[in-house]
Amino acid sequence: MITRSVIGWDRSPESIAALEWALARARSGDELVLVTVTDEETWVPGKTIGSDQLADETRELQTDAEKIHARVPDVRVTADVVVGDPLTALRRYSGPDTVVVVGTGRHTHPRFRFGWSLGSRLAASALGPVAIIPAHTDGQRAGVTVGVDGSDTSTRAVLVAAAEAERRGTSLRIIYAWQEPPIWQEAYVLDEEYLDELGREYQETVDRARRIAQRAFPHLTVTSLTVQGGIAQALLTTPPLPELVVVGCRSQTRVDRFLLGSASHEVVLNMDCPLLVVSDRVREIATDPDRALSRAELQYI
Repeated sequence: MITRSVIGWDRSPESIAALEWALARARSGDELVLVTVTDEETWVPGKTIGSDQLADETRELQTDAEKIHARVPDVRVTADVVVGDPLTALRRYSGPDTVVVVGTGRHTHPRFRFGWSLGSRLAASALGPVAIIPAHTDGQRAGVTVGVDGSDTSTRAVLVAAAEAERRGTSLRIIYAWQEPPIWQEAYVLDEEYLDELGREYQETVDRARRIAQRAFPHLTVTSLTVQGGIAQALLTTPPLPELVVVGCRSQTRVDRFLLGSASHEVVLNMDCPLLVVSDRVREIATDPDRALSRAELQYI
């Protein structure tokens, strides 16, 4: 169960959006942690960590925490000032029971630059879920949508998405997005029977994910469907528009561990609503739809 939210906080519109999202999902007994990361290069020459400059920043952050706690008195609100690199600092707060929440602005730069944003890099390397919250969300939205591909990683994402949907009192929709296999020789054409068979296989995969979600959350309304098309378009634009999209992220090798997989990266590049990325670094959970999940397994959802 994710009961702790860590918010990257610098009082910008993006961090305010991240805070408001975290406040909206917070429940009695949860914990919110405001984390302000100050780069060492911004410190006044001659000043050292623990100086008046750090004390002033700490006091301001504590004031912010007290104001937020007044809004949600049944939620514990704490605050930390950290000197260093934002990616490294926020990653240290991540874990299976913690969601790290960061804001992001509109795409004012080329998309490849947006792909290297803090949220994208953090989601690829964190030890738990990472929420990337846009400063502006358009359209009427409802429900939680999660993408699956049959992997254990996507099953973790389904269970996290189901927990988020139940927490919000809304429905869960599971989508398998697929495309026709590429044919590079013009002499070959995919026949309808083969495509129908593919469609049935994909439907079995998404139905299996639905059974897993319903077994873990029996009172949750869960629907499942396959969509022929790209993953980002399917998750972000299939009606009704979602209030939250959840995707899984596979761990990378040592060399590229700060890069998202192709599917989750595509969603990050095109996101227009809150996105929750679930790393497979989250501890193993049950993926067998024919048996109930134990308490030990459910605690990591």
